[in-house]
Amino acid sequence: MPIIGILSQETISLESRNLPKGLYRSYIAASYVKFVESAGARVVPIWIGRDREYYRQVVKKTNGILFPGGATWFHEEKGYGEAGGFIYEMAVEENKAGKHFPLLGICLGMELMLYLEAKRDQQLQSDCDSFRVSLPLHFVEGYQKSKLFSNASDDIIDILSTKDVTLNSHRFCITPEKFTEYSLHESFQCLSTNTDLNGLVFISSYESIKYPFYGLQFHPEKNAFEFVASQAGYVNHSKEAVAVTQYFANFFVDQARENKNSFSSVDEEDRNLIYNYNPLFYSLLGGNMQQIYVFNEEENRKEINIEKEENI
Repeated sequence: MPIIGILSQETISLESRNLPKGLYRSYIAASYVKFVESAGARVVPIWIGRDREYYRQVVKKTNGILFPGGATWFHEEKGYGEAGGFIYEMAVEENKAGKHFPLLGICLGMELMLYLEAKRDQQLQSDCDSFRVSLPLHFVEGYQKSKLFSNASDDIIDILSTKDVTLNSHRFCITPEKFTEYSLHESFQCLSTNTDLNGLVFISSYESIKYPFYGLQFHPEKNAFEFVASQAGYVNHSKEAVAVTQYFANFFVDQARENKNSFSSVDEEDRNLIYNYNPLFYSLLGGNMQQIYVFNEEENRKEINIEKEENI
């Protein structure tokens, strides 16, 4: 059974939404955990603010990593962007060494991978007014031959291209012009675009040409797993929208099944799984996500290679 690492991120954006200030160091939205679990994988939370060796161990022991969406900056020291940079570099190394190690970036995570490939140039992102709106995808020429969509059924392609099933909730985006300007087309293939409320065209899905790296500007996990009342008007929970969620979850976990990494023991594996933590009913506090996993400073200092404690 594959184990997916999910990168946590700073809680600063949540502290303005009724989360106690200073109590937690990082968080993961529970919808991402449910997303990969729905396809038969398990989850290991990945801490921010750690050294390079910690992230090397994470990559060596997991079968793929998900960069989630959120609201943080890429240039913060010991934050989401720095951790993502370590992981991206090591994932490239793994694949160059002949190991199939997949990455999936969703929303902010999708932008992060292009930002890293563009040598961390903050001018890559454009202001984008595509917040809280579900859209159909505009597929571009050649998408049928992509790894991401070549095995999709006609029904899934029809749903994606004709129905409002891809939830966009982002203030920034990557335009096709910037994609070309930064020579990203040499490393990635754009598979679909969308248009924001002001008519700006942005890239909504892509895949790496060389590696099993995939980016989605939209949020497939929310269709099936986010039910905050304030989002009822723009998150699509229809049968078709949930089928889209499952398609992307199945695709990514199937990619992870091709990787044979593992923990050194069942005990080490168990001590790192997300099951060691309980989600917070965040929407009950007025939050914009149903549930989140929150981690304090002590938890963020845990090592990946936890040895079994000896009985005294």
